[in-house]
Amino acid sequence: MLPTIEEHTTVQAKKPQTPIPLPAPFSSIPRLALTLGPSPIHPLPRITADLSTPTNPVRIYAKRDDLSSHLAYGGNKTRKLEYILAPAVLPPPSPQTPSPSTSSEWRKATTLISIGGLQSNHTRQVAACAASLGLNCRLVQENWVPDYTAHSSVYDKVGNLQLSRLMGADVRIHLPTEFGIGEKETLRALEEECRGNGEVPYYIPAGGSDHPLGGVGFARWAWEVKHQEASGAVLPAGERFDTVVVCAVTGGTLGGMIAGFKLLEKLDPEGEGGAKKRRVVGIDASAKPEETRAQVLRIARVTATQIGLTEEDIAEEDVVLVEDYHAGLYGVPDRQTWEAIEYAARMEAFITDPVYEGKSFAGMVDLIRKGKITGNVLYAHLGGQLALNAYTDVGERKEGVN
Repeated sequence: MLPTIEEHTTVQAKKPQTPIPLPAPFSSIPRLALTLGPSPIHPLPRITADLSTPTNPVRIYAKRDDLSSHLAYGGNKTRKLEYILAPAVLPPPSPQTPSPSTSSEWRKATTLISIGGLQSNHTRQVAACAASLGLNCRLVQENWVPDYTAHSSVYDKVGNLQLSRLMGADVRIHLPTEFGIGEKETLRALEEECRGNGEVPYYIPAGGSDHPLGGVGFARWAWEVKHQEASGAVLPAGERFDTVVVCAVTGGTLGGMIAGFKLLEKLDPEGEGGAKKRRVVGIDASAKPEETRAQVLRIARVTATQIGLTEEDIAEEDVVLVEDYHAGLYGVPDRQTWEAIEYAARMEAFITDPVYEGKSFAGMVDLIRKGKITGNVLYAHLGGQLALNAYTDVGERKEGVN
């Protein structure tokens, strides 16, 4: 007899497909296996050859969270949702282990609710998880880029939004509103509406970041990197990555990485006390870098307390956020973004997007060219390509774009 969804998700939580050894209490945090295992790492040889110089040698690799899941093309939010959704569908493991659920008395969620922009990768991944778990999904999609969408007849019909609808999500489109990473009144109103209808909603903030478990998935990502380095299948024996480059907007990805690598440094499980620390460089794409920097620090500290560190283990200087590549507006690419997208595609068939990865890739390339990043470089590809067909100028040389 086939297992029920509850039995299946319980097995997933207890037995992830590819175990990554984690220390306690990190290892005890319930997790749904919504990914296929550690996301692959591969070299970018042509880009490496183009950017590496005798005075600034680099070897560039990509870790592909866009290839990490069987659920609607995955992406970095699926990794976050592995931990965020566990309290929604699995009872707390013991009375002594409090659940981060929104209710003090646990009840299995019937409905996932979340919020994002019209082309939100996050809401598409929430819809995918809901479909796979047999839950309802209700989404608030806000128009955070009205100046751009005013010139497009398809922006609210294709890409991520199209897939969310295809997977059965109840999509609520709201009028143009300012992009922001804080709590949204519209989502709280939807939560109350669901309760009034007798549903048990599970609230997931924008980007899956501002949640007690929002950074834990990418703390685990850091440990994946450690084990992939040690395997000898990625880097030459005895080497590791000097710099990790990652896009930052709502803060959970970068904050989780910072906490995860900090735990590795503290435990030093393989006697690397004298080795150089890995540097994690965030490239801001929010165009609100001060808000993002503060949120990254807060998430890193919250995550630290979940995985066996203290808030004091995370210092302000651990948050490295570069502000030079966000193009002035969230969700709007500039010429440098487009050039980076085309460069990656034409050099390696490496596809990025105009909202997130195009900007972070532009930042990485420019920082390498300026000699500010060197050695073994790991670019974190977080996904986002599904938004490409909403940007109808993709692939064109936008000479008029500043």
